Amino acid sequence: MTTSRLRTWSQLALIGGFSAFALAVALAYLTPATAYELSLYSSTPAAFWGLIVVAITLSLVVSVFGDRMFRVVALLLGGISVFSIVSLPLVRGYYFVGSGDSLTHLGWVRDVVDGETVITELLYPGIHSFAILVMDVTGYTPERSLMLVVLFLVALTFVLVPLIAFEILPRDETIIVAAFSGLLLLPINTISTHLAPHTYTQAMLFSSLGIYVFLLYLTRADPTQSRFRITSFGVLLAFVGGTTVLYHPMQALNLFVLLVLASALQALARWRGWESAIRGHKSTYAQTAVLGAVFLAWTSQRPAFWSTIDAVTRAGEGYLSGTPPTAAGSTVSQGASLAAIGASLPEIFAKLFLVSALYAMLAGILVLAVLTHRLDELPETDAKVRYLAAGAVGTLPFAVVYLLGDVGELHFRLLGYLMLIATAVGSVTLVLGLRRAVPRIGVRSTHVAIAVTLVLLLPAALVTAYPSPYIYQPNQHVTQSQLDGYDQAFELHEDGLPVAAVRQGPWRYNDAVLGTDETPRDAYDRSVPTRELDSFNSTFAGDGYLAVTDYDREREIQAYQELRYTKAGFDSLDARAGINQVISNGDFTLYLVEERVVEADAAAGEASS
Repeated sequence: MTTSRLRTWSQLALIGGFSAFALAVALAYLTPATAYELSLYSSTPAAFWGLIVVAITLSLVVSVFGDRMFRVVALLLGGISVFSIVSLPLVRGYYFVGSGDSLTHLGWVRDVVDGETVITELLYPGIHSFAILVMDVTGYTPERSLMLVVLFLVALTFVLVPLIAFEILPRDETIIVAAFSGLLLLPINTISTHLAPHTYTQAMLFSSLGIYVFLLYLTRADPTQSRFRITSFGVLLAFVGGTTVLYHPMQALNLFVLLVLASALQALARWRGWESAIRGHKSTYAQTAVLGAVFLAWTSQRPAFWSTIDAVTRAGEGYLSGTPPTAAGSTVSQGASLAAIGASLPEIFAKLFLVSALYAMLAGILVLAVLTHRLDELPETDAKVRYLAAGAVGTLPFAVVYLLGDVGELHFRLLGYLMLIATAVGSVTLVLGLRRAVPRIGVRSTHVAIAVTLVLLLPAALVTAYPSPYIYQPNQHVTQSQLDGYDQAFELHEDGLPVAAVRQGPWRYNDAVLGTDETPRDAYDRSVPTRELDSFNSTFAGDGYLAVTDYDREREIQAYQELRYTKAGFDSLDARAGINQVISNGDFTLYLVEERVVEADAAAGEASS
């Protein structure tokens, strides 16, 4: 194909791709969510998905086969197309996303805005202060502002992953492969990292900036100058490291490990006289010291941080005393629940982690190549892979402690950070592998291979970006009706009657609606613990309120397939005498459970025993 024809074809493909993207976003915007949606994927019009597939495919084809002058535009098309998927909650008018920690973060934002909490009192005020800045600039609500913060940090990662890979291996193909690899969103696993306001997740995504600036700092300085001379990149690295502490100290600790081990490699290389590019890199000693000092200064007076350290310490003492905690106990419990509904851990692993496992394997292959000196002809690539590999391996002891101590599934959080590194390094492996394959199968065949691989990997990864029944999880969609209903319920609580909910107490909603300092958490920590919603004697001692949302119903009946609460149990709430609707707005229903119902349930329990 001649250059002119290739250029014309590329232009037409991009016009078609951008048109498909624009139509898809318009279609999604014109079909907003009107109630709770169990699955973002199935609730979004099928035409949106078809048009986005067209846009992403044309973007990939032009990036790999099209005219070189349109490559950046093609990558932009691919990026905004995948970003439109990530942005669907905002595009389709979701009031808020995140029914767990996210609600508490929403409450913290309200507290700071209302002057009830000083921002510096928070252990990780990064996303909260960012959201308040967005509120001040745009006039948006706290809910929408937090959602925008999440999207901004996802966009930052989309940009930085290919740049990190390019710093490792500066080739044109690296940008293409790494750009589409970054769009896979492998650091998001929906177990402990989420596309919702969640401080560790946003800190993890922000740390991509720290990794990128670290790589820039190593080599983007005049080699004739002293390795200890202050540079703009050095100051920026120290600043980004310190800022990561404010997003989440645990993620800052991961970055600190990277800098500590990078400093150790530099000191060792100079002491032993290694023939390595590491000897000529700028020293990271000062940045390591700054990050360590900021970390200690910020966390030393924070009870929340030390409570996590205490949990880890108690787990270690348990092993020493012969009474260890159950390793990954929550994972074992979830495995039993999956088996009860006909699923399995291997199935969930394949859905959630198969693509991640592929990139982890690719990253491992490159590390092995470095250790066996097969990358000696690329000294800078060799050195930077050594840095990142050391930083990743250096965090593994934390993963072992988290796993064996069953400390809040923190091992899955750490996995998200490791996949950030593995995505960039694995992309480099793909590029080097393809370059070696060219003499055997030809340039065009290698390009076809990479295009087909990425086309297959993108849907496999993105289908799990948001929770859905596909992975036996409910969508974390929070409607305004749910929050309004809980607001009314908490007003009724002033009468002194307890408010309970299904599966867990409604204290998260109390945080979101009234703020975290308004009411003690244990005031709203009641839930119905039974497998059926037909016995309330273990929940209430007398009269009490029971809050039920469409989220509860859809989660238990559809996503969890009636594992603990059945459809018949929910339906019984409207049929039993003594259980009366107090509030019902479509997404939220509040029932008054009378004392006589509680007494009758208690009597029935005694008779059956």
